[in-house]
Amino acid sequence: MREEYLDPDFIPEVLPHREGEVGEVFESLKPILDNRRATNLFIHGSAGIGKTAVAKFIIRSFREEGARGIYINCWYQRTEVAVLTEILRQLSYPVPRKGRSVDELVDEFAQNVVGEKLIIILDEVDALTDDSVLYVLSRANIPIGIVMISNEEYAMRHFDSRVKSSLAPSIVTFGRYSVDELFDILKERAKYSFKNFDETAVKVAARLAYKNNSDVRYGLNLLLKAGRIAGKTNSSLNINHVRSVEVIQDPKKEKRETELEGEHKVVIEALRALKNSASSVEVFAKYKEIGGKGAERTFRKYVKELIELQMIKDEDIPGRGKRRRLILRN
Repeated sequence: MREEYLDPDFIPEVLPHREGEVGEVFESLKPILDNRRATNLFIHGSAGIGKTAVAKFIIRSFREEGARGIYINCWYQRTEVAVLTEILRQLSYPVPRKGRSVDELVDEFAQNVVGEKLIIILDEVDALTDDSVLYVLSRANIPIGIVMISNEEYAMRHFDSRVKSSLAPSIVTFGRYSVDELFDILKERAKYSFKNFDETAVKVAARLAYKNNSDVRYGLNLLLKAGRIAGKTNSSLNINHVRSVEVIQDPKKEKRETELEGEHKVVIEALRALKNSASSVEVFAKYKEIGGKGAERTFRKYVKELIELQMIKDEDIPGRGKRRRLILRN
């Protein structure tokens, strides 16, 4: 089995069933090639339905035409300093990750992008803690196109009005894949990954991915784990291998959890200990019980950040008083 073809970050030469979206994004960014500003874009849709793949596919296409593409996941680069530093790094203008003020970085960005044609992809843009960087990028005096991606349709509603006005993005909505479309996508990857496989196994993976909000990553992860089971007995991938695998959650979120640090991770562990759902009072008590160091006010801060990062969600509990239930997202 060639696992690299089942990696969600692998971008194939063709993106089945996203031809329309590819064309729409390409046309919006095309003015860059004529040394003009592009139409900025806000792409939204549920997880695992091709938003990031289309953006990276476009970067590859424009690179062949002489434009520079920069991809940043705002989950990892959340501040203005972090985003500007990462842009300069990807443009081969390395700067120290610490010790530079925002003003210094803005000046360095302005100086070093002269003569460039830039496409900047900001994935999971709702994770940004400071939207000022969007204003800086939108005012750059070069051919530039900014593509913001989010699972949340209303991710931009909290942006400063000046930022939204300066960006003036067009909106591209990604709809869910059908079962048949998922089958086409997963089958194409399976052809590259396995020497032999039963198409029925891929159909089952496609149906399971469809039930999981048409999440292609879910289906790819399912085939990967099933393929590893088949490999242990040197057998062809079949329906029994797929059915024997339980994919708990998407691989991107699994990776996120491994990178959570300190007290945030203790909050997650407390919620898990309470079977993934409990009142905030109960979660705080469990958090302290298992070693959480923060006071109640600090705990609420951690909860707020985890909600913003879509690791957990909250909802009202009916009854007297303002009580909230915390729920661990799958």
